[in-house]
Amino acid sequence: MTEEAGHDDDRWSTLGPLVHNDQVVRYFESQGIAPVENLDGIAEGGIIIRTHGVPPEVIDQARAMNLKVKDATCPLVRRVHEATQLLIQEDYDIIVFGDSEHPEVKGIIGYCPAGRGTVVADVEQARQLPGTGRKLGIISQTTKDEEQFYQTAAALLHLAPEVRIINTICKATRQRQEAARELAQRVDLMLIIGDQHSSNTKTLTQECQKTGVRTWQIQSVADIDADALAGAKTVGITAGASTPDWIIKEVLDRMTEFGDGAPQEQQEVTPVTGNETRENGDNTKEENFARMEAEMADLAIPNRGDIVTGKVIQVLDDEVMVDVGGKSEGIIPLREMTVKDANSAKELVKIGDELEVLVLRWDDDGTILLSKKKVDSKRAMDKLEEDFNEGRVIDGTVTSSVKGGLLVDVGVVAFLPASHVEDGYVKNLDEYIGNTYQFNIIEFNRHKKRGSQIVVSRKKLVEEERARQREEFWASIEEGQTVLGRAKRIVDYGVFVDLGGFEGLLHVSEMDHIRISHPADVVKEGEEIEVHILGLDREQQRVSLSRKKLLKSPWEQVVEKYQEGDIIDGTVVRIAPFGAFVEIQPGVDGLVHISQLANRRVEKPQDVVSVNQPVKVKILSIDPQEKRIGLSIREVTQDLEDAELQEYLEEQEPKQAVEPAEDVVEDISQPEAAEPDEQQ
Repeated sequence: MTEEAGHDDDRWSTLGPLVHNDQVVRYFESQGIAPVENLDGIAEGGIIIRTHGVPPEVIDQARAMNLKVKDATCPLVRRVHEATQLLIQEDYDIIVFGDSEHPEVKGIIGYCPAGRGTVVADVEQARQLPGTGRKLGIISQTTKDEEQFYQTAAALLHLAPEVRIINTICKATRQRQEAARELAQRVDLMLIIGDQHSSNTKTLTQECQKTGVRTWQIQSVADIDADALAGAKTVGITAGASTPDWIIKEVLDRMTEFGDGAPQEQQEVTPVTGNETRENGDNTKEENFARMEAEMADLAIPNRGDIVTGKVIQVLDDEVMVDVGGKSEGIIPLREMTVKDANSAKELVKIGDELEVLVLRWDDDGTILLSKKKVDSKRAMDKLEEDFNEGRVIDGTVTSSVKGGLLVDVGVVAFLPASHVEDGYVKNLDEYIGNTYQFNIIEFNRHKKRGSQIVVSRKKLVEEERARQREEFWASIEEGQTVLGRAKRIVDYGVFVDLGGFEGLLHVSEMDHIRISHPADVVKEGEEIEVHILGLDREQQRVSLSRKKLLKSPWEQVVEKYQEGDIIDGTVVRIAPFGAFVEIQPGVDGLVHISQLANRRVEKPQDVVSVNQPVKVKILSIDPQEKRIGLSIREVTQDLEDAELQEYLEEQEPKQAVEPAEDVVEDISQPEAAEPDEQQ
């Protein structure tokens, strides 16, 4: 951010040293950006807030003075400020583990109301604090030693009824310290490169000294003393976070060449930065330097437009935090994770995953904004361009429908025109959403500003597949076969059935034994149906199909279902002078002769029944050969009357059993006189 400010026409200053490194400060002074102790001496221009941060009232003052502000506070330090504010809001008093005169600590304390923030430098100071009975929140300067932080926190636990500890030590700082300790155990001498005022450099020195190895802190190549290297066969080198790359490179360069000018009796000095072992006497200085330059690159801060590899250290629903090296942690918003729809970043990655990301920008608050989507898109575009040039077939998944076609995920979003979905017209494009297909790339222009950069097609592939299927179809199909097909198109006169690469016609007259009003009443589009190959015309390439051939005729069903004497339901469908025709099943009618309509003489059938009247009929006869069925309504009535009489008599029998027998005889032997007609 400061480098960019140096190219502005405005006059910029840093509020205090930008970082704790005099050479960096002098470099920016040569660019016209000098540090100032306070805002009073600045009349115009802008102020750059250094990485250590400042109390909030400083920024308020700068804006009140109409000064431009570039806030270069380290993102991790800013998170400490946020943690401090949160603890204050929840009524905690703050204890900061750190150096009270360090600008980072002063900035943190600036977020605490008067009397609510205290700084302790070590365990001894922590033990001397009196208890207040209030809740305590314990945080740390980002560059302090983690073990000492927890020891200090443990010493503070007894001071309050409730203590909340938040580890705000920079993860990169912890990793640097762990690497330094591990390296110190493998060498004879440790060189720590960094400014004498740098807190994290001092911590690195202390950590290495704890291992017992001889440790030497230098600020630049000018501090290297040949006499101090005497007796050291291997030298480990590390650097503080604020040490610029060029200083590290100068030291590495000097160390790899040191043996050339060393006294005769002195051993050759081999620098070690992390991966070498002591048994490296055969390695050349050039090889050592190349390895060290590669490792040094890992410490470099990524710039805008860089593609870097980072490790996922935190996953939230709406963002992912990635360690990209060089004490740098960046944020990937959910929208920059993938071209696909995702409700949460937790669906996409987990902690520990390594990702390639593109550095989009450094925000004013110091946050590195990253994108995985753009890296994936670039890689995908490179591959797709190669596929396009080579004419390869690609795979893709249809994601949604838009005006004029479909969108397809092929690593990036491509457009599939509606006319290229199939080899013919497609009525419902939404049926393709979610399915994976193969495509040809018919248009590729990665520099296109409007419209889709990639246009794909299935049309040619579908045509080729259909041609192959047609060839296989005609080689295997024969009349009389029963095959499984899918209803593809329904028209008024029938259904076109896809038989696997070829379509046959199922005429409406061949759909059922009964009359069909419309084919859609029997078959739905997309439905699988069995059909009989009724006829083949190989010259005209036509196939006639039948569904009716596979169904039992209504007469076959009647013969299986009914017997003579059965009483069934039917509907009067036609009346003739000699009787009424009753439908007992779709497609099958039986005749109720006029003599079988009622228990009396019938002059006209319509005196007894009417068309569409439901009736009960008794089957008198079935003739499958002649396809005739004789029915009777009269016998149904008679049977019902007989049944009712029988039921009545059964109900009367108990009552008649208790009456005197002679009364019955008397009644029978002495009938009353009757009129002649009545007797008859």
